[in-house]
Amino acid sequence: MFDFTNTIATPLSPALGDLRSFAAENAEGLACAAALLGAAPGVRTALTALDGLAVPGRPTGRTMRALDDLVDLLTLEHVHEPHRIEAACFAVLDPTEPVVEEICILADGLADALDAYREEAPEQVTPGVAA
Repeated sequence: MFDFTNTIATPLSPALGDLRSFAAENAEGLACAAALLGAAPGVRTALTALDGLAVPGRPTGRTMRALDDLVDLLTLEHVHEPHRIEAACFAVLDPTEPVVEEICILADGLADALDAYREEAPEQVTPGVAA
């Protein structure tokens, strides 16, 4: 009748625990960085990713897409596209501000943790594909 995935019987990846730990320890920094680089839409993306990781079990496709979008935001993937909010937000940042280095550290840490989870995930979890 209902098809529930039994996440209790299926052990979750240790890399997922590392991803969740990184996100929890750096939640405020990730949200602030998202606000600086993406304004309100960036904050929504960050909160969607962080809230999704807080739910027990494997991350949903929505959470994985939000994590990918957050990594793209933090790594300045779309700042060259003038119609996107990221371009305007990036234009007002001073590259010599200490916050820029902090954002780079957060971006690298999140990307590394997400990549490690994808490599260790029991099922295929590819970027841009719903889980």
